Amino acid sequence: MSAPAGRHPTDAERARDAAPALRALLTAAAADDPAALADLYREDVAWLDATGTALGREEAVRRHRAVAARAGEWAEPQQHGAKAVLRWVRRGADGEPEERGALVVEVRRDRVIFVASC
Repeated sequence: MSAPAGRHPTDAERARDAAPALRALLTAAAADDPAALADLYREDVAWLDATGTALGREEAVRRHRAVAARAGEWAEPQQHGAKAVLRWVRRGADGEPEERGALVVEVRRDRVIFVASC
């Protein structure tokens, strides 16, 4: 924990601490590396999407890989504290966006604990 004992970390401290995990998440997704993705998810991660709620690392990795397979490029994370939006876009042959989406994630202690896919 980056905050002194007895004090909660600030949003800036949380953002700083979460940034390496977010960068690693984007790198692992782009490389389609299930082991690296698994290392970034907590065992009890919750993933929400249109199909419902899933709990657990294995299902989070499966869902993340499915999203990453559709995504062509990922934008830099938009962060507020330990929470971030990871936006992606898939472009057509003409370079125009064909599909867009985002993952809303929360990181605690270098692991993703929550994802909502939209």
